[in-house]
Amino acid sequence: MRRKVLDAALELFDERTWDGTNVPEIATRASVAVGTIYRYFPNKQALGEAVFTEAKAAFANAVITDEVRRADPVTAINMIWCNQVAFATAYPQAFSFLEHQIHSYYLRPQALEVVHRLNSELVEILRAAQATGAVRPGDPQVLLSMVFGAFVGVTKHSRASGISLDEYNWDDIRRAVMSLIGLADEVSGAVGS
Repeated sequence: MRRKVLDAALELFDERTWDGTNVPEIATRASVAVGTIYRYFPNKQALGEAVFTEAKAAFANAVITDEVRRADPVTAINMIWCNQVAFATAYPQAFSFLEHQIHSYYLRPQALEVVHRLNSELVEILRAAQATGAVRPGDPQVLLSMVFGAFVGVTKHSRASGISLDEYNWDDIRRAVMSLIGLADEVSGAVGS
C-alpha cells in the first residue's frame, strides 16, 4: 500500500506540483482510502518529503556510482553526465518532479540532506578536475550549477516540446555543456552516451 501511495503521489506531484495536489486526489489515484495514506504519513508534507527523498536518493545513487568514485576526475565527470541522462530518460516523472519544481519551502532540513551529500560529492570531483587543470578555475558549486542547469534546461525543453529525451544528440549536448567548464573536447570524450 505504501508503495502505491508513493507512486500515485509522485505522478500527481509531477503533473500538478506538490502545492496543486491534495491528499484525496492521491488516494483516488492510488485506489486507497484517504485514511490509508495517513497510516503511512502523518500529513501531506511528510508524504512530499518521502517522495522527494526517495527520488533524490535514487538519482544520487544512479549518478554517483562506485565506478564514478574510482575513476579519474575527467572520466568521472563524463560518467556522471551519462548517468544523469540515463536516469532522466528512464525515470522522467521522478526527474521532472525533482528538478522542475521548487521544494525547499515544504522540506525540512533532514529531507534535503541527500541533496547536500550529492552536491558535496559532485563538487569534490570538480575540484579534483580543477587540480589537474582539466576544468577551468572558479567556484566549483557555480560550475556545477552551470552544467546541471543546462542539463535541466534541455529536459524542460523536451517536456515542453514533446520531444523524447531519446531523440536528442546527447553527445553534442555534452560537448557544448562541458565547454562551459572548460573541459576540452579531446579530454571529454563520451562514456557510454
